Amino acid sequence: MNKQLDISSDWSVLQDVNDVGERLKLYEDRDCTQVGPQISEWEPLPALEHLQCLLDEQPYWGRRLRYFNQAPWWYRRLIDLDNSETDGKILLRFSNVDYFCKVWMNGQLLGSHEGYSEPFVFDVSNVVHSGTNILMVKVWSPWDRQIRNDDVENRTYMVERRLVKGTYEHDDGLIARDVNPVGIYGKVTLSIHESACLAEDPRLSVWMDDQGRGRIIVRGKALGRGNDHPSVLRTLVRDPIDGRVLLDADKQVQGPFEFKAVVDGVTPWFTWDLGEPKLYDMTLSLDGEQVESRKIGFRNVKLDRDESTTRFVLNGKPLYVRGTSYFPDVYISRMHRMRYLRDLQAIKMAGFNLIRVHVHVEKPELYDLCDRMGIAVIQDSEYNWNQPRTSEWAETFVRLFVSTVKTLDRHASVFSWICLNEPGVVDVPKGTQGTAMQVSPGPAIYRQVTRTDPTRPVIKGSYCADDLTSGDSHNYTGSLDTPPTSYTLIDGTKEKFNTEFGFDAPGYFGNLRNLGTLTERIAALEPLTGTLQRYQTELLKYYIEHYRCQRAAPNWGYVQFMFIDLCPQSFYGLLDWWGQPKPAYEVVARINQPIGVFLNRCSKKISGLVVANDSPKDLGQVSVTWRFVNSQGYEVLKGNASISLAPFSSVQIQEVSLASQQNDGDDLSAYLTLCDGEKRVLASNSYDSVFSHPEHPSGHPVRLSHEFGVRLYSA
Repeated sequence: MNKQLDISSDWSVLQDVNDVGERLKLYEDRDCTQVGPQISEWEPLPALEHLQCLLDEQPYWGRRLRYFNQAPWWYRRLIDLDNSETDGKILLRFSNVDYFCKVWMNGQLLGSHEGYSEPFVFDVSNVVHSGTNILMVKVWSPWDRQIRNDDVENRTYMVERRLVKGTYEHDDGLIARDVNPVGIYGKVTLSIHESACLAEDPRLSVWMDDQGRGRIIVRGKALGRGNDHPSVLRTLVRDPIDGRVLLDADKQVQGPFEFKAVVDGVTPWFTWDLGEPKLYDMTLSLDGEQVESRKIGFRNVKLDRDESTTRFVLNGKPLYVRGTSYFPDVYISRMHRMRYLRDLQAIKMAGFNLIRVHVHVEKPELYDLCDRMGIAVIQDSEYNWNQPRTSEWAETFVRLFVSTVKTLDRHASVFSWICLNEPGVVDVPKGTQGTAMQVSPGPAIYRQVTRTDPTRPVIKGSYCADDLTSGDSHNYTGSLDTPPTSYTLIDGTKEKFNTEFGFDAPGYFGNLRNLGTLTERIAALEPLTGTLQRYQTELLKYYIEHYRCQRAAPNWGYVQFMFIDLCPQSFYGLLDWWGQPKPAYEVVARINQPIGVFLNRCSKKISGLVVANDSPKDLGQVSVTWRFVNSQGYEVLKGNASISLAPFSSVQIQEVSLASQQNDGDDLSAYLTLCDGEKRVLASNSYDSVFSHPEHPSGHPVRLSHEFGVRLYSA
């Protein structure tokens, strides 16, 4: 008989403002009201979330937030156990602690941990007793102080980020200068096992081999009852639709173990646009006690890379990526299943088949939902821009990301790992030839991740397009480039696979009117909002159509940056932080579907139409119609064509050719429609201004309020 106690509530906290708690043996639960030591009193916590979310009314900006990270915090939880609850194997599990921590039970140090996204477990069988037990946790997430080459003029980029997490100060309009999440969140449990158990969550590797057979590896550590008899691990895989059993196997296990199995007759998992995201029910039992139950999917994913191609292949079918970066809140503790579901439904409605989880790790609920909904995931490490160049830091970074790989290995939706994001942007030379890629930590992290998970492709350095262990590009022409440029400068360029492009614009300004001092600071932005939103919309439309017109020649997809604002005053999303769509969402949703029709254009010329079919459906004969109207409302060109549209293909239609000077400088509107043989509309597109392109907004991207972490543009 096993029992689990949820001890995620009834915690108290204090800040150790002088960082003397360990020397004063605070872990022995001493009196905090004595004169002399200056120890704060315990305060009850309403829940386990990041402390900024619990103790500050506005945790997303402001220098007052810096005190959360200037001294450590201590957590206290009393646990009452009766005699029956102290017999057997007793495991204490934390799902999330951000960032460093030390843990004591009844005055005894259990150990320490670094990170925020990975669960960890302590065996407290010989530490707890009947009656009241005292659990103490010291938690801290300090500020970075070291600046590369003492370049204080460029601190945003040159500060050495010692914490292996992407969820703190990224002060260029993303995460405000004074934000550095800290605290215990998620679940804390005490599990009591009278029978055999697993020491920690098992690692599950599930994939489909090149012959179409399912493969499963279960790795873990079995803890017995103190005798030499092994336990029996049962692995059961069943089809939830018809109840068919695909695998039912037993294995004797004791201590560390590895179980491998081949599963025949599996239906592969696909993204929603290529097929069904087929999942099976998998349960693991140890001596008859269930220890794991979850959904699994079998799929085979490859990444073809050479000088001219970066292409994902899923179960033998080419996947054209229509992706978006996902970072829904800087405080991951605020995320929950229904919030993820809301976002993923909007992502799927907008035609995206993939998300990139950008320089952080989300809660398990996100990846479970992506498995179910058929949305692929590219998972980043925490590496971004500039980290310490010590072997100690590199070893820690590699260890923590390899741990993430092992945890997320079980998810069919996770397609690929990114080892480094924008490595070497502060190196000379930059990029592929920089220190991060060539010396450390690039070679070590790439080697370890490919060894840990040989079933998925690994991108060594995201944005190193010319590196064949990477292969993707980032492009901020017309956006973050300085001096400011026009997005039409991408005309004539080619990219194999883009994983970052975008522009930041505020959403509905009514949501920004009740944010106190932030509202006062950005009040002058309100009359500019429409202009900024139009520029964001036109830039994203231009980029996406630029890529889709190059389908397979050489482009195999894109990942827009990003889907939703991660805080109220960061504006890169198609949705604002409250989840309300910006004007760009509607336009992107129209041109981002598996089947689309587009103008093949540059800034002042149309050279034809392109019809794209990213799906596996053979659409047969389809018809395309086009109509161009001048500013007075008169048609200047119309026509139609019949084409054959095969699966995974695009067709160029050359009958349409226009240049701006042919219309005496007058701008044109355009309307495109794609219909099947039954006259049903498969896709449509429209252009309010074919040849007119808004200017790059004044003041972007160089002006920023660092107190609020918000773009100022020209306001």
